[in-house]
Amino acid sequence: MKCPRCGLIVTDLVPKCQGCGFSIQDLDRKLKRHPKRIGFVNDFAGVLSAEEKSWIENQLSEFNQKYGGQFVLVIVKSTKPVKPSEYVFWLFNRWQIGGENHTGLMVLLALSERRIESEIGYSWEDIISDVESGKVFDENVIPLLKEDKIHEALRKGIEQISGILEETAIRLEEHTEEGSASKGSDV
Repeated sequence: MKCPRCGLIVTDLVPKCQGCGFSIQDLDRKLKRHPKRIGFVNDFAGVLSAEEKSWIENQLSEFNQKYGGQFVLVIVKSTKPVKPSEYVFWLFNRWQIGGENHTGLMVLLALSERRIESEIGYSWEDIISDVESGKVFDENVIPLLKEDKIHEALRKGIEQISGILEETAIRLEEHTEEGSASKGSDV
């Protein structure tokens, strides 16, 4: 995954950024304890209705069952004393999103900072880039957030990002099926 400060690679094998010296332990010292994960939807700011939360939870759960990997949404009032980009990186790692292979994605909405961020696990970095997720936010999510349409913005963002992930999963499945079909030989 990319360092939230300078963009170089930081992983379990390279826990300290070679560019700026950042480490997840720096965030541990500043933030102390992470909140307890509730499920795929973690609305610690209390902005979603029960119905809205349930709809998003069902979508993300269905995605998980269909394609594997974890897509998690987090809403907080504030990420202080750190930047939202650092907080999403820290929480993604502390919750171990996507397990050992980091097969997952976390979207963070930080209300006080008026920021939406994503952290993409390294198993999915070839599937959806930071540029693609940023484009989804810029074109589909941020305009709705500016109108205070939080649920609609999150719904649209989740649908768009899920669509990118699903398209790639289908292409990979088709490629695997084609490859396995051509490997056999008649005796």
